[in-house]
Order: sequence, then C-alpha cells, then structure tokens
Amino acid sequence: MEPMKKQPLRKLQSTEFKRAKRAWRVMKRRCLEPGFKDWPRYGGAGILIAPQWLTNFDQFLTDMGLPPTPEHWLGRMDTAAHYVPGNVVWTLRTPQMSRRQFCRKVILNGKAVTPEQVAREQGQPTRNTVLRRWEAGFSLEQPQLARLSRRSLWLTHQGQTLPLPEWARRIGLPHGTLYQRIKGGMPLEKAMTQQRYATNGNPKPNIRKTKS
Repeated sequence: MEPMKKQPLRKLQSTEFKRAKRAWRVMKRRCLEPGFKDWPRYGGAGILIAPQWLTNFDQFLTDMGLPPTPEHWLGRMDTAAHYVPGNVVWTLRTPQMSRRQFCRKVILNGKAVTPEQVAREQGQPTRNTVLRRWEAGFSLEQPQLARLSRRSLWLTHQGQTLPLPEWARRIGLPHGTLYQRIKGGMPLEKAMTQQRYATNGNPKPNIRKTKS
C-alpha cells in the first residue's frame, strides 16, 4: 500500500488560504492604488510594503502564516511604520482599531489610550461619558467623580478651588444648572457664566420680559 501523499497547504486550508490572500491583496491596494478608498491613509501617507511581499504571495505566507481565526485580520503593530516582517501581525479588530492613528485618544495613568479602552476599566463610565469628561478637563484617574453629587464636587477655576454650590452662588446660577453643565461635559470656562444655553450648546438670547 502506497503511503498517503502530503496535500499542499493551500488544499488543506483552503478557507484560511483564501483569507490570507485576500488580506495580501487589500494590503497592496491600500499602498499602491491611489483610487482605492483607503489609499490616503496608507500609500498616500507614505506607507510601503516589504519588497519581497510585493509580487510574491508565497513569501508573504511563509513569513506570516495563515490567520488563526476568521476574526483575525492583517494589522501593523506600529501604524506609522510599513508593512514589513516584524511589524505586521494577524490581529483582532479591537486591538488594531485602538492602534490606528486616527482614533481619538485620551490620557489614563500617563498612557494614550482610546475612550473605549478606558470604558472597559473597572469603575469607569461609558465611552461617551469618558470622552465628554476628558474634553471638559477632568482627570480620568478618578472615575468616581462621575458619581459625585453636586454638593460634594469641588471645582478649580481662576486659581480657586471651591465646592460647586459656592461657585453657583458666586456666579448666580442654580446649583442644578451648573452641575448639569459640568456633568454633561461643558468646558469649565463656558459653564461658569450666567449665559443661558440651549440643549445643543448654543447660547440663548437673554430676553427680559417687561410688564405691560
């Protein structure tokens, strides 16, 4: 009885093989075709492909192997660097999206991360709340501040740190109005004024009613 012949890799792993080849083709289109939708962020930004991968898919497959699962796609560890061995990996969507340069970043414990990453930390609020609080100038190292009442929240403005009710009294605003402005992410300089604002953040005209 003749021994069973070893089948080629591409026949044994046809689905994974096709997925790897599709990723290789997309990589080349991103970097080489100005008409491709992603070209401005890749080829248009100077991202290059390792010369040995440009025309040799077998070499690419030898270096990279097959994608481990259907959820893995081709990504780069350093998104500012090129498609070269050592920088290209089969990665999951979430880690790769967080590495991309065009993602919005905030600072948590001295490290630049995405709001989505912060929101996954224990005790942190939702992604949108994280982003609003960051844009309003709050430190993300103290997520408990998001749950403080208006009477226990202290604010620093123009070199002074006072409890929110005292700031509201000095400005001439109801406690609740100032609290909702701060909690909603309104910049502190804008929140600490008597100016009235609509729900979309635009100033309301100050119209005084006169007695007839």
